[in-house]
Amino acid sequence: MDHILPYLFLLACPISMGVMMWMMMRKDHGQAAAPTSDPRLAELESQVGELRLALYQRQGVETAASTSNLDRE
Repeated sequence: MDHILPYLFLLACPISMGVMMWMMMRKDHGQAAAPTSDPRLAELESQVGELRLALYQRQGVETAASTSNLDRE
């Protein structure tokens, strides 16, 4: 028994890591990734879309203005 104890301490880390990886993989496969429809999330996504559109339009206006300024010079 005295000769086995050091080997058990040496194998404790890899065995525990293997068990943890197995538990995590088992947990992921058991659940279906069904998105929940939260009205707050939908509202935030629409606001992000509006802000991106406004930024795109603003960049287009600034690009057009800088192009017209270069044409005048």
